[in-house]
Amino acid sequence: MSAIERSRQWGTVDCLPWREAIFERFPSLAEDLAAGFLHVAKRYGNAAGNRWLARQASDLIEPAHVYKRFPVIADDLQRAFIGRRNAQPTTIEGIRAGCDWLRVVESRLKIGGLNATHDDDALVDYARAQARAVEDERNKLIGGIAEHNRRLRLGLLPPPRRVRQPRGTSLSAQSRSMAHQIAAARNPLTPPPGGIPLMAVFRWERAPVMSLAVADEMAAAAARKRATLHGIAPPPVNQKASVQLARLSCPSFWRRKLRRLAGRRLEQVQREAYRVHAQAGIYCSDMTIERRRAQRVRNRTLLETLEAINQEGQTYTLAELAELGLANPDHRRAELMLRIRDTEVEARRLGHVGMFYTVTAPSRFHPVNANRYTDRKGRERYRCRRNPKYDGSNPREAQQHIQKVWAKTRARLARAKRAIYGIRVVEPHHDGTPHWHLLVWMKPEDVEAVSQTLRDYAEEESPEELFNRFGKTTARFDAKRIDYSKGTAAGYVAKYISKNINGEQFARAGIDGDELDRYGHDLNSAAPRIEAWAACWGIRQFQFVGLPSVTVWREIRRLTEKQEGELRKWEEATNPLPRAAATFHRIREAANAGQWDRFLRLMGGPNTPRKLQPIKPWSIPAFRTGKGDDDFSHATGEQHREFIERGRYGDEIKVPKGLAVSDGKGRVSEYLTRLYRWNVRPKRAAASGFLGGGEAADPWTCVTNCTDPGTGAGQSLIPRSLLTPKELTPEELEAQLQRYREWRASEHVRQEMEDADLEHRMIQAAVRRHKNYAPPVRQGTPEYFPEGI
Repeated sequence: MSAIERSRQWGTVDCLPWREAIFERFPSLAEDLAAGFLHVAKRYGNAAGNRWLARQASDLIEPAHVYKRFPVIADDLQRAFIGRRNAQPTTIEGIRAGCDWLRVVESRLKIGGLNATHDDDALVDYARAQARAVEDERNKLIGGIAEHNRRLRLGLLPPPRRVRQPRGTSLSAQSRSMAHQIAAARNPLTPPPGGIPLMAVFRWERAPVMSLAVADEMAAAAARKRATLHGIAPPPVNQKASVQLARLSCPSFWRRKLRRLAGRRLEQVQREAYRVHAQAGIYCSDMTIERRRAQRVRNRTLLETLEAINQEGQTYTLAELAELGLANPDHRRAELMLRIRDTEVEARRLGHVGMFYTVTAPSRFHPVNANRYTDRKGRERYRCRRNPKYDGSNPREAQQHIQKVWAKTRARLARAKRAIYGIRVVEPHHDGTPHWHLLVWMKPEDVEAVSQTLRDYAEEESPEELFNRFGKTTARFDAKRIDYSKGTAAGYVAKYISKNINGEQFARAGIDGDELDRYGHDLNSAAPRIEAWAACWGIRQFQFVGLPSVTVWREIRRLTEKQEGELRKWEEATNPLPRAAATFHRIREAANAGQWDRFLRLMGGPNTPRKLQPIKPWSIPAFRTGKGDDDFSHATGEQHREFIERGRYGDEIKVPKGLAVSDGKGRVSEYLTRLYRWNVRPKRAAASGFLGGGEAADPWTCVTNCTDPGTGAGQSLIPRSLLTPKELTPEELEAQLQRYREWRASEHVRQEMEDADLEHRMIQAAVRRHKNYAPPVRQGTPEYFPEGI
């Protein structure tokens, strides 16, 4: 007999339906709740059992409702709930812990009105709806401002009344004082006293019309609140309201933010559900790897549909151009290994010592513990267990913790004038928690101080975790000195570089399992999961420290031997400084030869400040060159008279053009490295050879093709100054905002809005009443037309 059936033998006639109602609210928990009731009732009586049941069921939720709401991860949520229930000492404590976690999961996976587990099409539609809502809010405010200005122009607005505080202590005295003020006040119906000129009576003041800046300011505040409610960081408040609105009313902005937020919340729920560890989805969940693959397919499809053409008529798809750059993982890995190897060559020439450090986050960042053991066949396995110290932190928070450790270390070393340089690699543990590998070089006398400083900050939090029955462990910090008799420094990080990019490497001779990671997984299968993990959490995997700008290296390598003629023409036209030209050619020769060590030496050596390096990147604002370009921004509603190109959100665009070379005396010469001007267009339109069958078939553009009102025949009709919005001062904008709020709060405006709302509700009610009405089909009348139309 089940516990529910046995509980029906307890209590009065009124108790049974009351308990049945509770059991019906929690069908999946009813058996456990009934067992708890029986346990208490047998010891202390039926009343005590009822009180216990009411107290325990007051703040529970039905797990099946949460599973039904998120069917994609329902099995994972159910397993996690059972695991949390079994981890507690009593059943009811386990149920409460599981329900509390499911309640948090439900609120986390609900982003506004979006279910984070829905497919990407639903997310795109929701992003479009949010952008449209922001735009509608602004349009409503613009309509209100237009109504205010219309009434102001027609003289229908009541003038502001400035009434002094009525005098007198009694109510009647204050009433007489107010009546005297009203009678003595001048109004349009009161004639001036005799003998006073008419112009001397009236005081003339200009009543300015309300500008669109008021609508932008109020709409931006509402849009920022909407973004915050969705968990999205709004644009900085120091930006103009029109620029903020341009972002918050853009579907692409909402789509990017929602994809990132939904992906991270889903992945964190999977980590808390213990679906990310060495015995399940290693490094990241299976759902995240599938989402990353879908994203890569979308990106690849888009790149295949677009092509770029330069001034020489060379045409390539964007996918082909991407394969030539660092988007190709083979090129990226080759460049990283070249820079590491040649940095080691330069460090050995300088007599510096190489150190390899490993820094790990404290135990509270790890949801799962993995213990290594050897099975009966001699193979190494991992036994994964839940970590009771885990506090719910995500990988980004763990990354920020290690970043703080590194920032404190560098600050102390800078105060002590101890310089280091090298590379840091971030990779995940099996449960997705990041840890750092640092390959750095330094002077021999600084090794002990640098190691001790980094150790102190790494072990500063929770030092009691670093001791076990065998003594102090290296779980938080480990330091190794590079022994060149056993291998090079590049060999220490070659596996980490390969593991974090594409897994392609040559297995080192004499090392068993070199093609596997530390958990026994093949690098070719582990690399995509690590790449998806880094993309999901926005973690930068590789970063060089204390070395010259790689942008200069990449830009100067654009000028190969094929561009020798263009380079000579540029120098003849610009006549660069002799010392700057000599420096440029020496560094270009080293870069084109692939000699990073020589490039590092010519750029000033390790730890040279950027301002003292001889070459820096050169960027200039993008200028409009098209004949059909106008100076009106459709995104911000502003008119720009300059020729600077602006982006989708009204920001000034800067494009890299080349390099700025210093002669060492404060003078600079520029060198152009971007020799081609690329125009991106759809591939299908270019392949057809023509845009259509004549002018009528040409595609429409998103810009106006009308004659500029400031030029041509229309320049005498509409002056350009009337089309340029006035830039309000903060005081003027605040005054207009206050005036608009007072006008909206007035009695007659509020009554009009209530009437409009009442009419709208009446229309909706009429539609609902006629929802099931099916008019007869008349001859010659379509079915979707109501009768009589």
